[in-house]
Amino acid sequence: MSNYGYTGSKPTQSKSGNTGVFTPADLKQLNTDNKIVNSLYEHITTIEVGASSISSIEITKAAYPELWNYTRIAFWLNDVSFDASNYLRFQVSSNNGSTFDSGTSDYSHYLQVTRAGGTQNQYYDETEIGGALDLTGSGTNKSFNCHGYITGLVSKGFKAQCVFVSQGEYSDGQMTSVWGTTDRNDVDVYNGFRFVTNNGLSQWNAGKLHLYGVPLWWI
Repeated sequence: MSNYGYTGSKPTQSKSGNTGVFTPADLKQLNTDNKIVNSLYEHITTIEVGASSISSIEITKAAYPELWNYTRIAFWLNDVSFDASNYLRFQVSSNNGSTFDSGTSDYSHYLQVTRAGGTQNQYYDETEIGGALDLTGSGTNKSFNCHGYITGLVSKGFKAQCVFVSQGEYSDGQMTSVWGTTDRNDVDVYNGFRFVTNNGLSQWNAGKLHLYGVPLWWI
């Protein structure tokens, strides 16, 4: 890259010559770099919780067919908050969202939890109604953020899985970090998934869900 700093009294900006901050070669390289970054994550949709509290955000192949072109989906849940102490679960559907698998032994999850006070705990349960992205006790009207990947929706060779890292504030005011995985305990092809409140009630009052397809072009 050209050196930043003083560009001279009369810098030139042209296709053939450039004595300013960037040369034509610099601009070409920047354009290439941007194309590389965009190829890693391809934005599909952003959904924001509206004025009324909701129980879930549901994503189906019928509504977002382009998302099912990818074997891996990246998601960001930003600035999530609740009307009452609650947290989110991940669930899948095989009938385009008419119903979501929520039986008492449909999911397994493993969580590693670190509290701001320094305590750490591990949790494993293979009899869950949905994969937990946090724990009971997340603070009322406190912010919650989560980032992760969803895989295994389009192949009977793998379980549907959500791998994530989340951070939120408990009702005692302590920040808590959680990382973990959750699996659907059966192998199938799924054409829908959702993030839903633990109790299924409309207590999710704020937040955004960003979804990106992740091209795995080397496979």
